[in-house]
Amino acid sequence: MPIGELVFANVVDKRIYEAQGREGQAGIYVLSLPGRTLPFVSYRAWKVPTGVVAEELRLTAPSGRLAYRWGPEARRMRGAMDLTIEEDTLTEAVLSEVGTYVASFIIEDQILGEVEVPVFLQTAPAQLPKHVEDGLKRSDVIWVGPRPARNGDRPETIPAWFAYKGGRIYLISQRERGPEEQTVPGLPDQPELRVITRLKGRDTALDSFTANVRILSEGPEYEQALATLADRRRSRVGPPEDSIARWRDTAIVAELTPIVSL
Repeated sequence: MPIGELVFANVVDKRIYEAQGREGQAGIYVLSLPGRTLPFVSYRAWKVPTGVVAEELRLTAPSGRLAYRWGPEARRMRGAMDLTIEEDTLTEAVLSEVGTYVASFIIEDQILGEVEVPVFLQTAPAQLPKHVEDGLKRSDVIWVGPRPARNGDRPETIPAWFAYKGGRIYLISQRERGPEEQTVPGLPDQPELRVITRLKGRDTALDSFTANVRILSEGPEYEQALATLADRRRSRVGPPEDSIARWRDTAIVAELTPIVSL
């Protein structure tokens, strides 16, 4: 016998939710694949007997793979004769597929309702908010590394030189650690990195944000990124072609798409 009833549920991009409320068009957006989603709201209206229950949300990808799980979270229900409204803004989902997902709403391990949620690949903006742009344009290095773990551990970050162009950050990471070039922690395996910009000439953080990672390996984008990086390299010795040839053999080229509010 079901423990309760899901009267209404929706999964809505936060921007749409703030404009249209719970009736807004269902949808989640990512800026790259795989990539962290833009913030979205999970709205639920429950009729569940009074008490504390374990609530959970699962997103199943078009391929049938469990792509994201929120909870179980302890929530107090008002009772079967009243509506218990829950609204959570979720920011931790990393998805690798676009298309129609199934959102399953679960109480005490029982699926009480499901809705279809489209996931869209949104074109990342070519220009970031002014304070982020300023932090990237006015500094020679950023601090970069994996995102902090949920257990509070702070993973290694390093000061890394970079190139910034059209809303993207480009990095070189030497495959084997050595004195010739920087090796960025988390590359190439992490789908996202933490980026910290600093005030020029000061050891003071200006901004911190997560960025989706895409490894470039061939094609026009790869060639353009190499040229941009070679032009940016301030300590380069010799013509840019020499640096590019060395990077092809020894380094990874990563494109970072910042996830920031416009």
